[in-house]
Amino acid sequence: MREPYLDRGRRVVEKQSTDSMLNMERGAAMYLLNHPIGLFFVVAVVLLLAHECGFRLRVLAKNRDDKEWEKQVHDTRNQIAVLLSLLIGFAMAMALSRFDERKQLVIDEANAIGTAYLRASMQAEPIRSTAPALLRDYVDSRIAIFGSAAEEDERNSAAQNSRKIQDQLWSDVTTQAQQSPTPIVAIYVSALNDMIDLDGKRVAARLNRIPLDIWMLLGTLSILTSVVIGYGQRRRAALATFVPVLMVAIAVSLIADLDSPVTGLIQVSQQSMQTLSTDLHMQLSVAGDAGTH
Repeated sequence: MREPYLDRGRRVVEKQSTDSMLNMERGAAMYLLNHPIGLFFVVAVVLLLAHECGFRLRVLAKNRDDKEWEKQVHDTRNQIAVLLSLLIGFAMAMALSRFDERKQLVIDEANAIGTAYLRASMQAEPIRSTAPALLRDYVDSRIAIFGSAAEEDERNSAAQNSRKIQDQLWSDVTTQAQQSPTPIVAIYVSALNDMIDLDGKRVAARLNRIPLDIWMLLGTLSILTSVVIGYGQRRRAALATFVPVLMVAIAVSLIADLDSPVTGLIQVSQQSMQTLSTDLHMQLSVAGDAGTH
């Protein structure tokens, strides 16, 4: 067995702590982006106010009845609206790719933990007896960390427990590898290493959000579009006022929903991890009943 196996997994855990992930979403700047429903109403209100400002500014225009002037206003509106549409499409593509990545990583981590569980049964004592229960508790901790139902205190506690289990599993296999560096131990080390790597990948995927610069540009273009639309209206029209505002508000809140890892309506399913947890609990329960007879 080669030393890099042991080093690589430890470096991932040290560089990308799960605890740091739990502190990232605090702060006023991210609050609205983490709560898409609230973001929808805020965006709608802001854009309606911007539209009203544009409509009132038209009164101050000296040549507002000039058709050439009105054509220029409409051209400007169309140009800004096209740029806004392109930016919304770009942000939507970014959010969807991040959402799909987080969804795939759930499946990959469940497979990695399942592989580690199977290979633990091939090891000598004490790993063969202690590792299965540790891996079962590890799955439950991972569900608590990334699930949408858990409170922040639960996530903090689960993150600490997850780290302790990783340390215990790695300590046990390090001792075993030093005492008996066999191919059977090596494949278990590889499985644990993959499992720890996926912890780092899931943390990185959760931290990988749409940059705030893009949100600021999206907000600026949305406000400018609403102002110009209001500026170009001769008279108040509910359809022309509310439809563009609602379309932009829905699109922005949907992007934020896809980009938000925990809060919001659209969540990454933890079904693979939950199924694995059920299987591990059942197998260990059956093994415990068989051991009592």
